[in-house]
Amino acid sequence: MWAVTGWAAATWLRVTLALAITLGVLWLLLGTGSGWFWAAVLGAGLVEYRMTRALAAEWGTEARYSWWWTR
Repeated sequence: MWAVTGWAAATWLRVTLALAITLGVLWLLLGTGSGWFWAAVLGAGLVEYRMTRALAAEWGTEARYSWWWTR
């Protein structure tokens, strides 16, 4: 159980931290008055949404083949 769940959680955390660091750097470089910064925020939100849904689907698929899911 923890192998699949741990993998999904670690992947989610890595991508989320990478997006947060990227947005932090862009915030320092561009500031909040820039339209490019807000486009990047919107893009990061979309990436986070799609990635979370994809990881949840992958986790569900992998969990169906594990012994703990069928108990």
